[in-house]
Amino acid sequence: MVGAGALEYAAVTERVALRVARLEGSGDAGKAYALAAKTFREELRGMPVAGRVALLREHHVDEQGRSRPLKEEAGTLRAGDVVGSGRVRVDLAVEPVEGLSLLVKGQEGAISAIAAAPEGTMLRMPDMYMSKLIVGPRARGHIDIDAPAAENVEAIAAALGRRASEITVVVLDRDRHRELIEEIRRTGARIHMRPEGDLTPSIAVGLRDSDVHAVIGIGGAPEGVLAAAVVKCLGGEIQARMWPVNRSQVERLREYGLADPERKLTTDDLISGDDVVFAATGLTSGETLAGVRYFRGGARTHTVVMSTRPRMIRFIDTIHALEPDAGLQGFQR
Repeated sequence: MVGAGALEYAAVTERVALRVARLEGSGDAGKAYALAAKTFREELRGMPVAGRVALLREHHVDEQGRSRPLKEEAGTLRAGDVVGSGRVRVDLAVEPVEGLSLLVKGQEGAISAIAAAPEGTMLRMPDMYMSKLIVGPRARGHIDIDAPAAENVEAIAAALGRRASEITVVVLDRDRHRELIEEIRRTGARIHMRPEGDLTPSIAVGLRDSDVHAVIGIGGAPEGVLAAAVVKCLGGEIQARMWPVNRSQVERLREYGLADPERKLTTDDLISGDDVVFAATGLTSGETLAGVRYFRGGARTHTVVMSTRPRMIRFIDTIHALEPDAGLQGFQR
């Protein structure tokens, strides 16, 4: 059972965050990504599983929506790698840094995340765009990615027992979303336009007391599978569709067995089965997770870990002594 090792995945994202968060405000996205990918590889080697990296962010999309391949360095984690020292075979979806630009600019909302499920249950796909519609448990069964965005907003509001003007929708702030944003505005719903990253708000959507009620729009495909892991654990719903931008990407989809790029993908298409783990640690503070806070000789991290078997979600606030003498005079809350 994958869920039995949930806390070990949380420890991995914590150790990644402890190293990578030091690059907050550094301005060096390549260095931050390489350090995160290397640390994930190092930490996953000791996991008691045989994990295959099914999905991994390989491109960085800047605030203007331009996609650029991330530079690979020796020792960094790559899609297709097998890591771990155990016998339980699992698929892994890894996001070394979601919100890479946010991190290196010292802005809010960057995280490191990982999801795990039994081998063969994660839908493998290339790193490209994906159109997504993500809601929490109360709106599950009330959405349709084929319907206009306005209809979905009204349906989500009705499922929540609210008016459209009483819900908030997250959309990435991209030129490609101009018409989508205007359509949502006409419903009266509030819009939170994020500069980068739609995985973090996908976590918030599933929490009952959240001020975020839906995520709509086009983002990264690997984050779509990670969001499906969150949805599996929290009981929400994701509908998605691949969004190739040229013929070569259509051909790549066929190589992965996705012959029809127009196919509607459900939560169970993205991750089949009901044994899933998701863990994420904040790098910089955001709506759900606090960022890493350093003090003399140590640091404090904020992590969320969730699983379906057993069904649980846990927020972990951890103080780490990073030097031998740290904490001898007591820790500060």
